[in-house]
Amino acid sequence: MSLFRKGEPRRHEAQICQSCKELACLSTSISTNDESPQVLFQEAAKQKAKASVSARPAFESLPLMPDHPKSSSWGLWGNSDELGTLNLLTEEVVRKASEEIRTGRVVPLNLPLDCPLRPMNPLRKQCEHRINAKGHANDDELDLNTQSSSHWDGLRHYPYQQTLQYYNGATQSDISSFKPNYKIGVQNIAQKGIAGRGVLLDWRHYALKYKIKYSPFEAHAIPLSQLLEVAAEQNVQFCPGDILLIRSGWLEEYNKLTTHEQDALGRREKRTFCGVEASRDSIKWHWDNAFAAVAGDTTAYEAWPSLKPWGVSIHEVFLSGWGMPIGETWDLEGLAQACRELGKWTFFLTSQPLNIKGGVASPANVMAIL
Repeated sequence: MSLFRKGEPRRHEAQICQSCKELACLSTSISTNDESPQVLFQEAAKQKAKASVSARPAFESLPLMPDHPKSSSWGLWGNSDELGTLNLLTEEVVRKASEEIRTGRVVPLNLPLDCPLRPMNPLRKQCEHRINAKGHANDDELDLNTQSSSHWDGLRHYPYQQTLQYYNGATQSDISSFKPNYKIGVQNIAQKGIAGRGVLLDWRHYALKYKIKYSPFEAHAIPLSQLLEVAAEQNVQFCPGDILLIRSGWLEEYNKLTTHEQDALGRREKRTFCGVEASRDSIKWHWDNAFAAVAGDTTAYEAWPSLKPWGVSIHEVFLSGWGMPIGETWDLEGLAQACRELGKWTFFLTSQPLNIKGGVASPANVMAIL
């Protein structure tokens, strides 16, 4: 399917490259010969994963059950699934993504653990680092909120606000009751790991080029139409399982502030940040393109507080509807520069979240390899 070009009609369908269309159409049949039950089980799991793209229902079919929350995909990978859209990162998808490594250039995407100077959410503590000097050796001790710097929002972070339900029907009692459990904890993401093809949309460059007036520290909503134009100008085509990164300019502007201004920004009573618009078309576009995860340099990925033009926020649908991790406050400055120098906006992306049983979120521990 061709990309949107200036002068062409705008259509909100997925932009899928041909090789990945072929990948998405793999057969779901499995062997029934005399192999061991374990081998058959592993093969069935692989075939289930391979079929995950082609079997995805149309966005208009969501939710899959009438009593499920708006636009949710609960049950798509089974009622007990705890990985959500990360199921799209099959072995074949990861192998294909490794072909994006052309130069071997490594670009870490993590801010220091004590940056921002003051977390943008006043309820999140600043990182404290202590050296435990033992005389014959030294140890580190860290006290931090897992969402205070570059991080992944896990599936326990933000429920549907009307029902307070999390992915696949998990509730707050699973998380913090008298007898909590580890359901949909961040350990699931850590034990799978995140590796796949990353795609950067440099909306910040686009905004400066076309003289769009906005402040990253206000709730400026980036419309889908502009993301489509960025993708067209960068000649980007998406594949199922891509990890989408959007540069908004939040970090670039934050780095221009004085220490006093950075501290004051984290103390604001009303937290406002730029980000993706939570319109129906925008949410549908993310589903149609079958992204495995999304991330940005701003502090909420979506414009915050969300105006919910479609009645729900992106956080509600992505985290608790689809089981899609959201990366926030990533350092995309060096990556944007490298991509522009190489004229290449796709890369191999790898992330190893912390293996915290029942965890809500994790530092991203992420890097891109071009």
